[in-house]
Amino acid sequence: MIKQKSIDSVMAAVRIEEVVGDFVSLRKQGQDFVGICPFHDDKNPSMHVSPRLGIYKCFVCDAAGNPVKFLMEHEKMSYPEAIEYLARKYGIPLEYERNESDEERQQRSLRESLLIVNEFAQKYFVNQLRNSEEGKLMGMTYLKERGFKDATIDKFGLGYCPDGWDNFTKAALEKGYKEEYLIELGLTGKSQNGKLYDIYRGRVIFPIHNDAGKVIGFGGRILKKDGKDPRKYVNSRENTIYHKSDTLYGIYFAKNAIHKQQNVYLVEGYTDVISMHESGVENVVASSGTSLTQGQIRMITKRTQNITVLYDGDMAGIKASMRGIDMLLEQGLKIRVCLLPDGEDPDSFAKKHRDSELQNYLATEAKDFLLFKADILSKEAGNDPIKRASMVNEILRSISCVKDNIERAFYVKECAKLFDLSENDLNLNLRRFVWEKTKEQSRIAQQQVRQNTPDSQASAASTEPPAIPDLIETKKHPEISQNADLLYEAEKDLILLMLCHGNYIIYETGQDEDTDSEGIRVDQYVCNEMLKEDIRFHYPILEKIFDKYVDWASYIGNQEQIIRNFTLSDDPQISEFVIRNIPVEEPKFSSRWKDKYDIHTHTTRNNVRILQNQVQNILLTLKLRILENEAAIIQKILESKELAEEDMGLALQQMNKIIQIKKIIAQRLNRVVSR
Repeated sequence: MIKQKSIDSVMAAVRIEEVVGDFVSLRKQGQDFVGICPFHDDKNPSMHVSPRLGIYKCFVCDAAGNPVKFLMEHEKMSYPEAIEYLARKYGIPLEYERNESDEERQQRSLRESLLIVNEFAQKYFVNQLRNSEEGKLMGMTYLKERGFKDATIDKFGLGYCPDGWDNFTKAALEKGYKEEYLIELGLTGKSQNGKLYDIYRGRVIFPIHNDAGKVIGFGGRILKKDGKDPRKYVNSRENTIYHKSDTLYGIYFAKNAIHKQQNVYLVEGYTDVISMHESGVENVVASSGTSLTQGQIRMITKRTQNITVLYDGDMAGIKASMRGIDMLLEQGLKIRVCLLPDGEDPDSFAKKHRDSELQNYLATEAKDFLLFKADILSKEAGNDPIKRASMVNEILRSISCVKDNIERAFYVKECAKLFDLSENDLNLNLRRFVWEKTKEQSRIAQQQVRQNTPDSQASAASTEPPAIPDLIETKKHPEISQNADLLYEAEKDLILLMLCHGNYIIYETGQDEDTDSEGIRVDQYVCNEMLKEDIRFHYPILEKIFDKYVDWASYIGNQEQIIRNFTLSDDPQISEFVIRNIPVEEPKFSSRWKDKYDIHTHTTRNNVRILQNQVQNILLTLKLRILENEAAIIQKILESKELAEEDMGLALQQMNKIIQIKKIIAQRLNRVVSR
């Protein structure tokens, strides 16, 4: 477990706009930033990022949180992984406690150990490429023949594994790295007679990095064609730190360019990515020869909604890859296709053209995917009516994946022109495909609901609003709940008032800002009233926040810093509540009345009085809700006839007293209150 003082150091250094900005393209809007929300199918910027509060908040899907929450939700990190990521980002050393569970400690230790072994392997391969005779002769010659520059070779960490049986394995074991780790990572194999050997022997090595730049796997290209190993490429096997379906080659080097360009180029192999980088196109990733997976698609969608697939002239390969692109359409991505000239792939084409020529070609030759697909299939079907009917249905099936109705209508209109069919006929079949897809999605959703475990249900329930106040009388009469929601809202409003304006200055009743009075801070005034009226919070979470506020406000004079302390709290209940409920927009009131007084007298006076009225109304409303709750309890007791006759009169007197006080409060609030 990470020590609390280390977590505090990280939280003090972190900037929400820098963390979110690593994954979402943000633009300045006043004091805040806005961007496309990565947690739902967002078309217009609905995520607001507030440096002032240290939080992000989406006003459509309600996603919200602090930097740690963002990494946990967006990157699927655990809490410790998110803290470690931020520590690396801001160069903060971490200290660990030793009170983890055995399982947690073993898992963390295993991941760290595997990453360390991979780091050693990568450095070993680089050293062999640069400094060994075999590496220079075989590996470096191959890379230079491919046209790769020294700077590019260094940037991607390319290396070479010697052709001996177990050179690397021996070096790793001599350094103390465990045999089982080498085998799990797929760096070392074990023959039937128990002899260890290098998996990547005689190959040029392409390290595979995760988002954070850690080496999680390797790809190795064979150089000798001796027939003993027919595989051109060998890639890391699945293991604890490497999952091929959740990995895109080059994503670490491309993510900043993807954000900046708001587009990603998808290619097939390692050398395609590297050659594109050398030509100045850095927003490029490779699926490493596999069909796109949902995990890879998620990596793309959280960074951009625009993807351009680069195809060489191989029609068989084009048609095969088309089948997987429907998944991209279902995620709302805007897909374009760029077809390279016959006989060219991204690697060869980039090498043959100047940077400006390549970039101009990509910009001018990219076409909408669905129209490209329609054109390709139309040419293939020719005049055969059966093939053309099948081809039209295949295209309609792809159009049904598009979520936006206007975009669908556009594609139908274009296809109607291309195939010389009526839009009505195409829409008739399109509706059938959409309906089938809707039914399938509904079936999957119902199946997931049925498979929900008690643990997942408990997790979902934990985000619900707090329960009914923990009062003895309420427990005896649980049906009294209609006032509980109103009481909770009143207590919540008071907490939010203190969080937003606690250290602002107002004037107590009977005073005026024109007098010589220094006034009183809002939070101090609220505390005085609560003490005088013996008001206590009924909801534990609100009481916990109030107690924390009193502690922090005594030595933190900056309202925004108080809020940041809450949003960055390591207590998930506290941070979740504050992030969910704190308004992201700039405050309505100013904390600097005195500084502004001489310049904007009328505005300042109005603002002071508005804030004073707001404080009074919130406190009065809370008192009213407490009285209503007490009245409901007394009323229920009276109706149940549980009291002795002599106590009945006292209860009625108490009820009448409550009613009279409620009327006084209601008059001050300009409300009508019935019995």
